Amino acid sequence: MLPLLCVLACVAVVLPAQQIVAATSGLPNPTRVETFGAGLLPNFTPVNTQFAGLTISHASYFTTGVSNNLVGGFLTNDFSGPPNTLRIQLASIHTDCSFVYHQISTAAPSTIRVLLQGVPMDSFSGTWNQSQPNNYFGFQNVPFDTLEIDFQADFNFDTLALVDPSAGRCVLHNGSGVNPLGLSCVTPPRLGTLWQGAIATTPNTALTFLVFAPAGLAAPSPLLGGELLLTTSPAGTAFAAQGSYQMNVPASPSWAGTVLACQGFRLDLVGPNQVLVPLNALQLILGS
Repeated sequence: MLPLLCVLACVAVVLPAQQIVAATSGLPNPTRVETFGAGLLPNFTPVNTQFAGLTISHASYFTTGVSNNLVGGFLTNDFSGPPNTLRIQLASIHTDCSFVYHQISTAAPSTIRVLLQGVPMDSFSGTWNQSQPNNYFGFQNVPFDTLEIDFQADFNFDTLALVDPSAGRCVLHNGSGVNPLGLSCVTPPRLGTLWQGAIATTPNTALTFLVFAPAGLAAPSPLLGGELLLTTSPAGTAFAAQGSYQMNVPASPSWAGTVLACQGFRLDLVGPNQVLVPLNALQLILGS
């Protein structure tokens, strides 16, 4: 069993807050995606609490086919008058979100922000249009319980992707994709539990290694026919096993949101030679 407290002391990192602005895709690993269905409500029905865990104001429901990343049902203006602010309040604190947003009028910028208990945590403004294909927006690595959009005249809103930090997450990273996929989470990394990870072996595998990096992930660099995906300074902490790894995760709430970056390696016997095979990396995001 790995001494996780030592690992945490050596390699725990905090992910910087990031904005998703006019991107071509949303969150890669959400814990929930609200698509608003299709035909769930009559068109222009006012929306408030019809979707579990969401309290919505200044919006109505509409169903379409597929239109520039709108798929099926989506939210649009309820034309109830100013202030022209779409507000979506969540039942619990989240750390990441993305969504499709169409700005209908380009007469002035839209402002998008997230708040925690009424306090603004992050925001950005811009002028976009209804036809541009890069219409995903959002925030990453910032705690919030409310999303607000100050819109202009009208809007379309769809595909709300969310990350609930209480779930614990394992986020896969594999550079250019040249490394075999071998490292995985057997259980999510949650506080007060036994985290289990695994490295897939072959009949020729002699040993496996799990390497944690103090400074997190790095841009891929060539290594032994594959790629190194971790930072190398300061040096990482390596653990050897036969493919199975276990770590006791501390129960203290102060560890929630801590991020550990690790990469798997496999030592294979190829004839008389020993070959070290780099595998994919993971970010373990400790959940509560």
